[in-house]
Formats: sequence, structure tokens, C-alpha cells
Amino acid sequence: MRKIFIALGLLLSIISAEAAEGLLIKGRITTINPVLISLNTLSGKLVFKTTIDKDHPDFSMGPVQVLPDLYVLTMGATKEEVFFSNGLVTINGYFDDKDSNSSSLEFSGLTAHLEIVNFGPKKAYDLELDPAAFKALKPNQLSALAYLFKGEKYDFNQRFLENIPVKERVSESAKWLEERVDSLSHYRIGIPAPDFQLPDQNGKLLSLKDFKGKIVVLDFWASWCVPCRREMEHMKAFYKDFEKDVQFISISLDEDPLKYKKALQEMQIPWLTIWDKKGFYKSPLGKSYGFKSIPFCVIIDGNGTVLQRDINNGEVLKAALKAITK
Repeated sequence: MRKIFIALGLLLSIISAEAAEGLLIKGRITTINPVLISLNTLSGKLVFKTTIDKDHPDFSMGPVQVLPDLYVLTMGATKEEVFFSNGLVTINGYFDDKDSNSSSLEFSGLTAHLEIVNFGPKKAYDLELDPAAFKALKPNQLSALAYLFKGEKYDFNQRFLENIPVKERVSESAKWLEERVDSLSHYRIGIPAPDFQLPDQNGKLLSLKDFKGKIVVLDFWASWCVPCRREMEHMKAFYKDFEKDVQFISISLDEDPLKYKKALQEMQIPWLTIWDKKGFYKSPLGKSYGFKSIPFCVIIDGNGTVLQRDINNGEVLKAALKAITK
């Protein structure tokens, strides 16, 4: 679905919102066909709605008292998550419900939203956050920004949460962030690493407990994963530097045994390899370790505690091992 602020080619006019008892959205939008305009909370609760058409372009919704937070603004088939607070927001211009790129709308009163967008993700799966956001944005804006990122890592989300006072975690995006951090707490550094029992190349069952007392690197890969093969070649260049203190273990997530064996012959992996025949999509290890893509490496200490995780780059792994083994 096309985004209003991205696809409509809007001219955003940043002016101060007029004083209001609550959120008031009004304006004049010309359109050919009738268009439903509505505002809902993130959980789907309707705040208000109205309909415009070519004979009735003027509209007004509110005022209604709202918590400053992200809301879902819908215009026809177009939806966008927008940060609203109490005050006046105006929308004026032309809206084409058939071709959003042909629309031309001017918004005012969305200064707080634009401040958030300035620090927002620039592309899909973007986790590059400017740390200046923690000083520039208010707590309710920070929870909204975290929601827009929807990061999959515990540390990333926890950093947002720790910058939001408990008493200010009342908005839906803040509640979402609390739940997000709680659900990802199973994948944080410093917890016991999930054990497993899988066969090596000779069919011998091995578990993490077999390597107690030694630092272990678990490298999750598959024959079809090109980045995995590339990073594994990188690892070959430095693994001997740590061989005395570190046990490298590559866990294949291939479902096809023939492809797994062929990849072993091609890769000539010099360290221990084991096989999870359930594959990438069905392996319980994906849920246990919390990875949704590979390559994915975890460093575990001699007591079975996770020291580092979410490593998908050989150079990062090398640097981490240098720091750990000194």
C-alpha cells in the first residue's frame, strides 16, 4: 500500500498548531469520487471519521482528546502511521483515489511527526539509528520511532525503552515497545545458550554441553546461502588464530542431505560441522536462538552463557573473538 507522505508528493507546511481542546483535523480536499477519511489507534480503535466528495470538499473531525502517539490515518485505500497530539491539523488540496501519485495535499500542524521522521528508518530492515534522537525527541516520540523501526534485536529496542520513564509508558506504541522488549529478552546477551543434540558428519550426536569449559562459536548456515559461504571463507583466514581457545561449529540448516554433503565437499570446512535436517524454516533452533536470517553467529563462553550474538560478518566475528580471548 502506498504511503501518504512518500507517494502523494505532498507539500508539507510546518506551522504551529492552533490551540484546541483536543485533536482537530479539518480542511478542504477536492476529489472526484467519494473518499472516506478516518483516524484509528494502532490497535484499530476508531477516533473519528468522515466522508468527502466532489460536492462536499470541506470536512472537520474532532476535537477529541488523544494521547500523543502514532495513529493510522486512512484516506480511501491509502494508510499511513502518523504521530498526532492535541491541536489543529489541516489538510488541503487534491486527492486522487485512483492514482495516489497524482494527488497534491498540503498538511500543517505535524511538526512532531516530522521530527520523528527525521530520525526514522530510511529503507526496509534499516536499523541505523542516529543516537541524537534520544536527546532530540520526547519520550512519546521515542516509542513512536521504535514502533516505526520494528527492530528485531533486544538491545536495539531496550535502548529505546530505557530512555522512556515508566510513568510515561502509557501510549499504545509504548505498550507495544514494552511487550517487544519482553518477548526479545530470551535473545539477549548474558543468558544461557539453548542446548541441542545434532549429528556430526559421522552421525555422532553432539550437544553444546560437550564443549563445556571452552569458548564456542556457533555458525548457522546452509548450502543455498551465498553470504554464508562468503563469510565462511573469511572465517577460514583467521580461525587458526583462535583454535586453541575457541571451538568453531558450523550448523547446516539444509533439508536436503545430498545438498548438505555436496556443500561440505565444496567448502572443505576445517572445523566441526553438524547438521539440522529440519531446515531453516522448521528448525527449533531458529526460535531458540531468535534468528530470522543467516549467516548468524553466536559466541558462547565456557559456562554456556551467550557472550555475543547477531553476528553475520567475518570481520565482526574476528574482532569479537580478539576482545574475548585477548
